[in-house]
Amino acid sequence: MREIPAESKTIESVAQAIDAVARGKLLDTLAPEASARRGDARFGLWFRGHERASYRLVPGLLRPNAGSAPVDEVSLTRHFRALNPDAVPAGTPDFAALVTMQHYLAPTRLLDWTENLLVALFFAVRDPQLDESGEDAALWILNARRLNYYSSASRRSAELLYADDADVIARAALCRVRNRDEWHDSVARSLHAPDVAGEAYRHTRLLGAIGDTPIPVSQIASEPRALDLRAVPLTGARGEKPGNLFDDSDWAAPERLALRLSMPVAVFPPRGNPRIRNQSGTFTLHGGRYVADAAAWEGKDRSPSAIGAPIDLLDIDAALRRTRILKWLRVPTAKRAGIRRELALIGMTEAALFPELDYQSRHVAERWSPPREANGEH
Repeated sequence: MREIPAESKTIESVAQAIDAVARGKLLDTLAPEASARRGDARFGLWFRGHERASYRLVPGLLRPNAGSAPVDEVSLTRHFRALNPDAVPAGTPDFAALVTMQHYLAPTRLLDWTENLLVALFFAVRDPQLDESGEDAALWILNARRLNYYSSASRRSAELLYADDADVIARAALCRVRNRDEWHDSVARSLHAPDVAGEAYRHTRLLGAIGDTPIPVSQIASEPRALDLRAVPLTGARGEKPGNLFDDSDWAAPERLALRLSMPVAVFPPRGNPRIRNQSGTFTLHGGRYVADAAAWEGKDRSPSAIGAPIDLLDIDAALRRTRILKWLRVPTAKRAGIRRELALIGMTEAALFPELDYQSRHVAERWSPPREANGEH
């Protein structure tokens, strides 16, 4: 597993967090490229708060515990849908189902981000019980458009993806398929290509990468590990050899597209859900899958049925070298409470971010309860 890089800056207040993003040089190598046709220079700049700086940028489903088998994603998803047909009606697309599951705390291959710096900072310092933990918090920053430029398996462009894009459909389908044959057929059924030659060609190319490209056994894993994407095993017509996944000259080769499908992509979700809307929520949708026993493929070179292991955001960032997709700011543990008070003063509270009645009730009760000292408590 790759080490988390050093922080770019330490912040001790809300003002310092804003200054770091708005006025400092922090974003010189990270800010999205300006484009008159695809949003301004800051469109695609996303944030995520971690209560502990040691937490990794990995969704709940893809965090296997040492010595334990990975979560059975397919059974979990089917069971959730069967138990909650009102929340996830029959025919709900896979990505929409994953968003609902994430909303109700089921482990999924989604990782939450936000377009709002202050929302991410709130989640970094949210829990008062960690004020004395001795562990700092972290505020991550992602160039989401640049991530998609390198991880998309259907088109090469620095654009955010949406729920009906082929890259999203392909990765989301992993929640209900167990092997590459099922995956190919599921994605083929879900892609409703218009009568446009370019779109049909991209879909055909993506489906070919899933169905016709046996993956090297070295890409099958039971647990996270660091991966050098500039010297990753690639299977071509002449066998397996190390290759640079970011080599522009051979970007659309099937074995390269197949490997990209194990990478995360940045998705701007429909904001019909009030919580996502209040939190300016966005997601990275992660590809790949861990297997219960990678040793089962020992002695083989390639597998026509297995789905490759997930590729970490940190692996992508490390491979880019001159440009970056990630940076993070450290929040000292001693400053958590002060930042939380500053956020509350400007209305950044649980009540503002969680519209559900239980959060509203808790917020009102906290505001109108006497301070602990008034009750003789210390």
